[in-house]
Amino acid sequence: MAPNRATTLLQRVFKSLGFWRFFAVVFALLNLKHIPFGWHLRILTGLLTHIPYLPFPLRRPNHTTNPPLNPNHLFSPLLIRSRAQLPECDYNVHKSNSTYLADFDIARMHLLTRLFPPGLLATAKNLYKEAGREGPRRLGIYLGGVSCAFRREIGVGVGFEMWTRVLCWDRKWLYVVTHFVERGAVRPRGFAFQPWKNKTDRAKEPTPIAEDKEKERGKEGKSSAKNPLFFAIAVAKYVCKRGRLTIPPELVLRNSGLLPPKPQEQPTPAAPQPEEKTTGSPEGEKDATTALPPIADLAPAPEPTPTAGHAGAQAGAGEEWTWHRIETERQRGMAIMEAWNRTEALDEAFGGSEAVALGEFWDFP
Repeated sequence: MAPNRATTLLQRVFKSLGFWRFFAVVFALLNLKHIPFGWHLRILTGLLTHIPYLPFPLRRPNHTTNPPLNPNHLFSPLLIRSRAQLPECDYNVHKSNSTYLADFDIARMHLLTRLFPPGLLATAKNLYKEAGREGPRRLGIYLGGVSCAFRREIGVGVGFEMWTRVLCWDRKWLYVVTHFVERGAVRPRGFAFQPWKNKTDRAKEPTPIAEDKEKERGKEGKSSAKNPLFFAIAVAKYVCKRGRLTIPPELVLRNSGLLPPKPQEQPTPAAPQPEEKTTGSPEGEKDATTALPPIADLAPAPEPTPTAGHAGAQAGAGEEWTWHRIETERQRGMAIMEAWNRTEALDEAFGGSEAVALGEFWDFP
């Protein structure tokens, strides 16, 4: 009886809407990522899912309380599942390059709202008190740049996962990396904030797809830098601001509970200093070339040792994340990001008014 009722209901809906309206509704339901304001709804979902002080977090019943953050969570990845839908594909029927960045936005939003609200609130409160209750009370985290490297195409309807984690940080920037991975190819050892998923076998044992890919990589002699599991790898950098004040990421990470106590021989971070404008900066623009105070996480630490994978892959294996171990992983990430930071010199590649242009053309407004 139930299938007959469902069929009858669909027939009534089809007759009332007409063919084209019915087709439009079905198309929209199959491509929810690309409905009007779809990106905004996805961002809002990330906020509602993770921010602990919202009244109705979108979490599983009986698991509405966030466990306290600790250093074991700092480099742990957060997984987001998605699928390449028809509107985001190009003329090759592959996921268009520009759409990776929109998905990257969603993945970063989930990670930032999971890890950083406690630290941002605590840091803003402390700075407001130290400033004699003057200046802005809020502390924001702002995007400073993104980059994406493409490895393999994603066909229409193909599912993928975004593994997003903190990569490293320096005196000013916090770097976040996302790996676009074939869905179901690999599974983490466990889930820190979703303990009910740890009871499943898929969170502990590698899948056949992962084993096949590892064999394929071994036969072809490929290194981890050319891992066939990856569709793309994206990286972004963030800066923490309180008005014109640049806040070292270490302070926010420490107030979030993500950094362990530093060894006593390491210096204590100095208070952040306001930025100074250079003579060449436009009026009212905040210059990013300010001299920030040295912070403890830039102090000497044991030299990074080469590993098969990043240290965050061992999260949940029972090893304690000490300050020196975290510093080793941070330096390893900074060694990767040094080349990207050199792209700021591309300002000199702009020809400007001295260049002879090939032409000027029109695009949709």
